[in-house]
Amino acid sequence: MIIRQLQDIRKSDRNVKSNGWESARLLLKDDGMGFSFHVTTMFAGEELHMHYQNHLEAVLVLKGNGTIEDLG
Repeated sequence: MIIRQLQDIRKSDRNVKSNGWESARLLLKDDGMGFSFHVTTMFAGEELHMHYQNHLEAVLVLKGNGTIEDLG
């Protein structure tokens, strides 16, 4: 079992920021769990084009609204 605090991840190199989004990566491949888990914030008014070549993606919206279009 791995237990992590979001506020600790936000202060580490597992917190990644880019144009239009920020992602706290709580679990990554090197953690050996067989999946990754991220808390990602998409900034208001942005239109993002993301491509997941090597994995599946599941999305849970906790606040706000938006549109996701699967181009695959």
